[in-house]
Amino acid sequence: MQDQSAKITLGIDSARGEMEQGEIASGPRIVAIDVGRGAALIGMAIYHLSWDFAHFHLAPPDFPVTPPMRLFSHAVAGAFLVLAGASLALAHRNEMRPAAFWRRLAIVGGAAALVSGASYVFAPQQAIFFGILHCIAVASLLAAPLLRLPVWIALALSVIVFAAPLLIASPAFNPPALVWLGLGTIPPQTLDWRPLMPWSGGVFLGLALTRLNIQRLIASPLARWRPAAVPGRALAWAGRHSLAIYLTHQPILFAILLAFTSLTGAGAGWEAAEFAKVCQRECVAGGGEPEVCAPACACVVKGLQEEGLSSAIARDSLDDAQREHYSRIVQSCSTGP
Repeated sequence: MQDQSAKITLGIDSARGEMEQGEIASGPRIVAIDVGRGAALIGMAIYHLSWDFAHFHLAPPDFPVTPPMRLFSHAVAGAFLVLAGASLALAHRNEMRPAAFWRRLAIVGGAAALVSGASYVFAPQQAIFFGILHCIAVASLLAAPLLRLPVWIALALSVIVFAAPLLIASPAFNPPALVWLGLGTIPPQTLDWRPLMPWSGGVFLGLALTRLNIQRLIASPLARWRPAAVPGRALAWAGRHSLAIYLTHQPILFAILLAFTSLTGAGAGWEAAEFAKVCQRECVAGGGEPEVCAPACACVVKGLQEEGLSSAIARDSLDDAQREHYSRIVQSCSTGP
C-alpha cells in the first residue's frame, strides 16, 4: 500500500487550512481555484475509497494499485500540487508577506506531522514520512524565493525536478536520510509517497504559469465567476476547507464502510472465496491431495459462514472463544463424516 495518495495547497485567510487559496492583498478570492481544489478532493476521496473497498473485501485486493488507479492517484496529486503553486503566486503577487507565509507553512507542516504520527500508530510498517503534505511544505519553502526571481528560473527548476529521477537516480539515495529526495532506486513501503523529486515540480510549475499569466487571470471573467448551482458552491466550500476535509475524510469513510459491512454482511462472499483459495493452497503445500483439500476447505468455509466467523477470520480478529470454535470446525472438516 505504498502508493496512496493524494492532497493539498495554501492560503492567506486560510490560517485554518493548507489547501486554501485565501484572499490576496489587493484583490478578491478567485473562487474557480477553490472549485478546482474541491473537484480534486472528490478525486482523492474516490482513490482512498478504493483502498477501503479492498480492505473490506468489496473489491479485489490489488484494485488500488492497478495501473488505471495508480494513474488516477497521480493525476489527483498533481492537480493539488499545481494548485498549491498557483495559490502561492496569487497570495503573494504584489509583495511577499512573511507572516502569512510562515503561518501557512506552520499549518501545513503541523498537519504533515499529525499524519505521520497517526500512521506510525495505526500502520507502523507502512508509516507516512514524506507524503503529499510533507512535499507541499518543503516545496513551498523552496518556492518562496521564486516569487521574486525571474519566472524562467521557476520554469527551469520545474523541468529539472521532473527530470532528475530519470537522469540521476542512484542506490546512494536509498538510505532513509536521503530517500525523501526521490532519487533512490527502491521505493519505501509507505501509505503515501510523494518524494520531493519529481513531485515538487508541480508546485514550481503552478507558480511559474500563474506568474506568467497573472494579469490576464485577474482581468479575466474567470476571476469574477461565482458558481450559481449548488454543486459548484459545494465544491467551492470544500476547496476553502480542504485541509480539514483531508484530515477527516478517511476516518469517516472507513467508519461508514465498517458499519455497512457489519450490518449487511457485504463482502462476505469475497472473504469466503479468498479464504477458500488460501486454505486449498496451504492444504496442498502441506501434502494434501487437491481432490481432498477442495471439499475440506469448502466444508470449513461453510462452517465459518454458518457460525458468523468469516469476517473475523478475514480480519484476523478472532478472540479466544472464536479461535477454539474455528479449530473445532477445521477438525470436523478434516476428519470427514
